[in-house]
Amino acid sequence: MDRARRLLCAVALLGPALALAQPAPGWDQARRDILADYAKQQPGDKVLEVTGPEKREGVLIAVRYYGSALVERADKTRSRDRVWVEYRLLGDRWELQAVRVYDSTALADLEPPAKAKAQELIAAAWAAGKCEGFDIKKIALEGEPRYQREITSDRANAKRWFVYQIQIDAVGTGKFRLSKDGVPYVNRTQNMLLWNPADRSWSVETRHVRCSGFSERK
Repeated sequence: MDRARRLLCAVALLGPALALAQPAPGWDQARRDILADYAKQQPGDKVLEVTGPEKREGVLIAVRYYGSALVERADKTRSRDRVWVEYRLLGDRWELQAVRVYDSTALADLEPPAKAKAQELIAAAWAAGKCEGFDIKKIALEGEPRYQREITSDRANAKRWFVYQIQIDAVGTGKFRLSKDGVPYVNRTQNMLLWNPADRSWSVETRHVRCSGFSERK
């Protein structure tokens, strides 16, 4: 009850100010402020588009817009940034409080290998005899690969991968303490294909080719 009274009192005190206040800024203003913030903070980058609002949050004295920006960096790499813009009512005027990038996704600047080629490379990394105690029967690529770029200030020369979800079906040989002879096993994991710009080829990141993930198929 006390909390409700305090809220009513706050609204009553704010009433005259709210009545005189300017209307809250809209998305068009938020978009202009996003562009201005990029121009100030990252003058070497180019904002190709700003889309939104994805969501609007607000109370009596504050409003926040969520949107996204397609950005081309000075090194020609691109990202999709998710941003929010917040305004506060100070007296009878709305003022910009902050523009924040809260998530950034690197966009692919090369195409993944053909699916048959990816299958061939990954299958070769899991060649027969690779995993003691398991006779690998089948490797299946699931869905579309996900692009990933190394996080570094030198984005132009950063490592680039495509990440594949894969399923490996095998039969136990009994030659390993966690393997039962003739029992079917499955290993659901991910493999990364690394782009090698020097010879324009792909290779499998060996750090993800691990034999510890097999479990009995139910």
